[in-house]
Amino acid sequence: MESEQTSPDIVEPRVRIEAVTAMALSYPDGVIITDRDDLVVFVNLSAVGLLGHDPNNIVGQPLSKALEELILRARDPQGIQNLLQNSNPTYPLQLGINLITPDIKNEGASESLNLKITMFSVYNAEGNWVGRTLILHNTIQEHTADQIKNEFVAVVSHELRTPLSAIQGFSELLLTQDASPERQRLWLEMINRESVRLSGLIEDMLSLSHIESGRIDLRLERVELELVIRQCVEILRIGSSRHNFHIEVEENLPAVRADRDKLIQILNNIIGNAIKYSNKGGQINIKVGYNTINPLFLEVSVSDQGVGIPADDLTNIFEKFYRVRNGTTKEIKGSGLGLAITRNLVELIGGRIWVESEVGKGSTFLFTLPVHVFPQREVKAFREILLKTLLVEGKDPTEAELYLDYLQRTLPNNQLDEVLRETLYEIGDMWHQGKIGIGDEHLATGIVREFLSRTKAVAALPNGFRLVIGSVAGEEHVVGLTMVANTFIRAGWAVTNLGANVPVAAFITTIEQSRPDLLLLSITLSQRLSEIKGIVQEVKKTNPDLLIGVGGRLLNELPDLATRLGADFRGTSPDETVRLATQIVREKKSEVRSQKSE
Repeated sequence: MESEQTSPDIVEPRVRIEAVTAMALSYPDGVIITDRDDLVVFVNLSAVGLLGHDPNNIVGQPLSKALEELILRARDPQGIQNLLQNSNPTYPLQLGINLITPDIKNEGASESLNLKITMFSVYNAEGNWVGRTLILHNTIQEHTADQIKNEFVAVVSHELRTPLSAIQGFSELLLTQDASPERQRLWLEMINRESVRLSGLIEDMLSLSHIESGRIDLRLERVELELVIRQCVEILRIGSSRHNFHIEVEENLPAVRADRDKLIQILNNIIGNAIKYSNKGGQINIKVGYNTINPLFLEVSVSDQGVGIPADDLTNIFEKFYRVRNGTTKEIKGSGLGLAITRNLVELIGGRIWVESEVGKGSTFLFTLPVHVFPQREVKAFREILLKTLLVEGKDPTEAELYLDYLQRTLPNNQLDEVLRETLYEIGDMWHQGKIGIGDEHLATGIVREFLSRTKAVAALPNGFRLVIGSVAGEEHVVGLTMVANTFIRAGWAVTNLGANVPVAAFITTIEQSRPDLLLLSITLSQRLSEIKGIVQEVKKTNPDLLIGVGGRLLNELPDLATRLGADFRGTSPDETVRLATQIVREKKSEVRSQKSE
């Protein structure tokens, strides 16, 4: 018996009708279709929500009755009635209406709507008129976008007009009036300050435009988060004498995977806001640690003691052009772009950002950054380098110490443990195979185990000495700085590592804030000697009793470098530098005590 087959001529129209019906039902705009008698024959889900009726009470009803609730809520009901009178429009008619918001105390109350109603005739395949269709489109989002655009134009116009007016006014004064050099300098300073402000606003607008259009280039790399934070703080501290900054970082944190320049922009925006919105001063606390939810992320929090953010504004604070409007913030200048840019940059890097705040008690901005995790092939390479450093004949064990210090700052804790554990296993296998002698095996495992025990008790016995260390050289010098800083930390020193590319002002400001016992300048490039000598001279002017040491590769070429620069001593290796520094500081403190006792 042949199976029955349905003719394609019968199936296809039915399938097409079902597909069109399903599409119309789920269409995001409201759809109402009537017949020739103006009775509703179809209404989709969106229209049901807008009309406020049970769909069973809409189909079969006259269109005017179906729209009864809309007409009652319309600010201009006559407009809808005029539209309905044209039962057979020869072309699509459009009407925009605004609906009055119901009493919010009533159940099921909804927000105010702005509707655009489009009506057009429906014809059958023979070209005969069979009814009409209404499309109900909620334009509230477009209305909100227009409001935001208008606010943006108003804000930007105001923000642009203010610096432009100042620049124009003071430049006219310079051109038309004779004034004393002091007054001319004051006017020029005003022009410079307002031009910087204008440039910053334009830069923010361009940054946001590039981010939203996807035209931003990210260069994700391994970044030492603590180092970048301290550099940002030292620069921002210069213009913020009313604030005390406290940085708290968990021990042995791994590096993060981020774009260094974008990370600096994020920190400058958040810390800059903490300064700006706590203009009476106070403490700004910056904490860094593992994110409690996901250990593959680090979490940074920046807390201030400023004006705080009202609860109603917290959900909008990261929107572009949005600014908190109240009596405490109206005098604070800004375009409302900084936090929008910050949120986008954090999310591009792979983290998230949020805020906790209470009016009058300050705000805490928190964001996460992904931990930089090395691929397994790189971890294997680290292990091979460590083995060579430990076991090659004639190698100085201090090289292994330095490399271990570098690994501690480079690898996340779990990967560092893996490298050290597998290194110990491999040393044991090599000993069993006769590739190394018993003395070599004991020396290598002893170094690794001693390092492990020390890292668990870093700075456990502080001696009370304080160090500021930094370099005017480039980023290639960061590893050496980290190794030296770790050696001081193990010896019990409290260390502020400013890192590389440090300006003179940052050295001076940090010294004033932390009052160290020693400033250590690391030198690698001879062409920067005049700059370093200038730093030594500037520091000596303001802090004549501060000890200054120098270190770095250049000391091998210029053994008299400390004398030429006016520094107190030089260190040829991290351990030697720590030994000399500790000895000199102790002698100086002992001398001061003797003088006081006399």
